[in-house]
Amino acid sequence: MNSKGKTVAYIGVMSALIFVLLMLETYVFIYIIKPSPAFLTIPLAIALCLKGKKSDMFVGGTILGVSSFILSFIVGYAAFYNPLISVLPRVLIGVAVFYANKLFTVLFKNGKSNFVREILPLSLSGAVGVLTNTVLVMTMLFIFDFSGVTDVFATIMSFNFLLEFIAGIILVPIFVKTIRKVK
Repeated sequence: MNSKGKTVAYIGVMSALIFVLLMLETYVFIYIIKPSPAFLTIPLAIALCLKGKKSDMFVGGTILGVSSFILSFIVGYAAFYNPLISVLPRVLIGVAVFYANKLFTVLFKNGKSNFVREILPLSLSGAVGVLTNTVLVMTMLFIFDFSGVTDVFATIMSFNFLLEFIAGIILVPIFVKTIRKVK
């Protein structure tokens, strides 16, 4: 299979995986909490942004944003009907994560252990990615004056952010290592 064919297949498989994970997370929490936490999906999207090349930095976030946008119509998350709220912040996750990872890799390159040189930069990049997602989504909700923004803000900041932040720190290194092996 040629390089373009592999890329298309890879993006197709990752798109399906992210959409299905996001849908599962949504339907598990739909009766408990809205919007639902994306504690598996966000770390996977972040990991896709860290696959290796600079051109990869937009892949994970874009897939996550488009999946979030489509799913919002299926489950009725009115706040995410606007692609400037559901897609744009997620696209920008990749930029923040890619450059944060470059910085952390340089800062910890002389670490004595493999954990410090490889895992710690990925974990910190995962934390930056989750923080970027939360801050940008909430900012866009405020900018576009979503009527339920206070309820969404309380939910996201009290439960979702904490769960996603912890998952980002733990899962991003695992996902990145797995993706790089599969690559």
